[in-house]
Amino acid sequence: MQELLFLGLFMGALGIGWFLGRREAIKVGVMLAPHGSAIDKQYFIGLNYLLNEQPDEAIETFIRALEVNPETVETHIAIGKLFCQRGDVERAIKVHQNLLARPNLTALQADRVQFELARDYLAVGLHHRAERLLDELVDSDSSLRAEALADLVRIHERERDWQQAVDVGRRLVKERDAFAVTLAHYHCELAREALARKEQQQARRHLLDALATQRENVRAMLMLAELELAQGREREVLKWLRRLAAHDPDFVPQALPLLHRLADAGSLDLLAYLDGVLENNQPPMMATVLARADELNKRSGLNAASKYVLVHLQQQPSLSGLLYLIDLHKDSVEPRGHANLMILRGIVEALLIDKHKYRCQVCGFSGKQLHWQCPTCHGWSTIRPLKGRELAAASPSLRPI
Repeated sequence: MQELLFLGLFMGALGIGWFLGRREAIKVGVMLAPHGSAIDKQYFIGLNYLLNEQPDEAIETFIRALEVNPETVETHIAIGKLFCQRGDVERAIKVHQNLLARPNLTALQADRVQFELARDYLAVGLHHRAERLLDELVDSDSSLRAEALADLVRIHERERDWQQAVDVGRRLVKERDAFAVTLAHYHCELAREALARKEQQQARRHLLDALATQRENVRAMLMLAELELAQGREREVLKWLRRLAAHDPDFVPQALPLLHRLADAGSLDLLAYLDGVLENNQPPMMATVLARADELNKRSGLNAASKYVLVHLQQQPSLSGLLYLIDLHKDSVEPRGHANLMILRGIVEALLIDKHKYRCQVCGFSGKQLHWQCPTCHGWSTIRPLKGRELAAASPSLRPI
């Protein structure tokens, strides 16, 4: 990081030197600037500081040497950003405030400076000041409108003001289609809050808005299925669970408690449903395979379930599948065999404890629980269940939560 800072400052110094030389050349009408001018002396003093690894003194000298005008604004912005990246946000704010006060900036340059100043405020937690500046950029139809909206929506997300996040997000999604994934989760957060207040109808509207924003939103489907089951609307529950199976069968294991309740009530042929899921899910989720094995065990007995799991284990080795087989057979072996089987079971169970089941597709975070927002990179819908070889290779090198 320090090397990058010195490189950035050195390149900035070269740019300043070029500008100073060019300006002096224009003044005297020759290709070389006169030697010994005060501004040239400041430049060489700053360069000397930089070469002696004194970046703070170098930056101060360059700021004094370089007057603010339309040709030097980018350099001043870069210096302010360097301050912010180094954690010296107070000085970054001063640089950007000084720039913003200049009357000779172009409209685009003024917008750039205002945007950087808003980011300075965000860096020190002055959200209200940042919000005011970003609102001005959005309302003025600036060319930085999309970037300002993105920062504005992040402010509301951090403050967990989901309604404001939705309002700003609806404007941002018109600029960036990919933001629909995040916006759908904001609707789900509003639905979660409505459910906490026992406002089921309001929650349903938010969840339908989520699916209108992003048709494949798994979280909204699961929440709607749970909501409808609580209301006793089993046909609606089936509609959402079938839609889940069609859109993303990897998440069907999240719905297994709902599926078992429907099956116990006689509203669902669970074996037929799971057959449909497995047909479209290759390689299959082992949890779905084991759920089908349970149904086979109930209907056709232990041997049918055991053979079914063995076929899948040969194609897709799995500790959870092996543990299931041990539990199937532990009560049907002789005492000595039972003791050995229980030792094996303890080993397999210990190995399973350390296995992560989910991984973020963006930053690689892995854990044992499903999070709709990654705790590390804060992306929405970036965490997916691991399966097959991914699950077998899952390492607990990242701390699970």
